[in-house]
Amino acid sequence: MPLQTDGIVVSNGRIKSLYFILGIYCPPIANQIKPGQFVMLKVSDDRSPLLRRPFSVYKSYPVSHPEKRKKGYLFILYKKVGKGTRKMTTLKKGQKVNLIGPLGNGFTLPPLPSSDNSILIGGGVGIVSLCSLGKALESRKLFVFIGGKTQDDILCVEDFKKFNSNIFIATEDGSLGVKGTVVNLFLSQRKKFKKNEKYYIYACGPSAMLKALAGTVKFQNFMCQASLETRMGCGFGACWGCVVKTNHPKTPYQRVCKDGPVFRLEDIVWE
Repeated sequence: MPLQTDGIVVSNGRIKSLYFILGIYCPPIANQIKPGQFVMLKVSDDRSPLLRRPFSVYKSYPVSHPEKRKKGYLFILYKKVGKGTRKMTTLKKGQKVNLIGPLGNGFTLPPLPSSDNSILIGGGVGIVSLCSLGKALESRKLFVFIGGKTQDDILCVEDFKKFNSNIFIATEDGSLGVKGTVVNLFLSQRKKFKKNEKYYIYACGPSAMLKALAGTVKFQNFMCQASLETRMGCGFGACWGCVVKTNHPKTPYQRVCKDGPVFRLEDIVWE
């Protein structure tokens, strides 16, 4: 069940370019959150900005974690893009912040015991929501595709190196890895995936990336889940401000925050 609770800032700093990592001590949420779920963070004590901001959790550690310095901590990797995230960069160690979470439906892992390969495809900051999933899947063989506009937008590479991962990188300007989109990079490596084997694809990124992926993947042997990125007003389904069209006959319009943010890729109607 989601909680509204206070956390304490333990760290907040730039990692590169416009990207920062905010560390929060918040055991009630750190104990519960699963890969693909998110939190709504109140970024300021005043009324500007009025609405909370949704963030995927980059890493979280329950109070049962063996390392004392990590117990009850969660981390948010965010990009400074607007008024809310600009205010986040000013949060100081020891400051109190209010959160609601865990929210949404996360990723469904391949059934055990399964040796099926997993493919993670992330565009820009979308790779962040796949990082905790990579940790959950680290005992399996992973193919990780990371894309961004420039090399400054390539995130979490060192994290995935710690897992059993084959990592592929693409940038639109060619400054790192292969020049092009992450979807085109994935397609260029299709010969690595055998037609008689089952693969689980987990993707997160801009709508254009997910739409391109949906248009190129044949779903016979690829089980595809996608975490959608969208603006959210409340985070728990009350405002209906984050509706997406699906092909479900009874409920064609679903809320990303409540019914998602993870959906089967084939269920989304891309317009």
